[in-house]
Amino acid sequence: MLFSANFSGLSVVATLALLLITNTYSRAESPQTQRQCLIGDRYRFGLQERVDQIDAFPTRINALIDSGSTLSSMDARDIKIRKHTNGTLWVYFSVHSGGTQQEMVNMIKPLKRYARVQTHSGVPQKRPVIEATIRLGPVETRTDFSLTSRSRFKNQILLGTNTLKNLAVIDLSEEFLLKKHCLHISRHP
Repeated sequence: MLFSANFSGLSVVATLALLLITNTYSRAESPQTQRQCLIGDRYRFGLQERVDQIDAFPTRINALIDSGSTLSSMDARDIKIRKHTNGTLWVYFSVHSGGTQQEMVNMIKPLKRYARVQTHSGVPQKRPVIEATIRLGPVETRTDFSLTSRSRFKNQILLGTNTLKNLAVIDLSEEFLLKKHCLHISRHP
């Protein structure tokens, strides 16, 4: 009797596991497409990829993939640092959503730290750093961003090695690989 009760419980667990596996892989593309997306346990990124979401906000922002930069950077406007009543510092800023109307999204994030960033002009710049969750196609990751105006650059987001290190292999001959080949893969790093 004890064996049948345990067997019954095991069959429920096995059925649930099978449903979970079936649901996960039914959304995946063919193994050939998966090989195009993944190299080992890392995603294949092109020179540019599209950021579809920052935290809860949908976006359409092109990001430059730059393994020569240590810290990722995000185009932010109207940056203000405010101290809350409990003594913590928070960053208030706006980012473009990347839509056709160039709508701005207002964000409030805790200040994680300040970073000294070497600029193209050679003058170091002190920038606030926040942490945000971004989604690029099937890839969702939480990472640090320095905030600054990137209005003079083509890409509003730059993804540096802090984001890419254990996540991506970069193929400089391609762009937007996650959109082309990885739309339905459900694996998250």
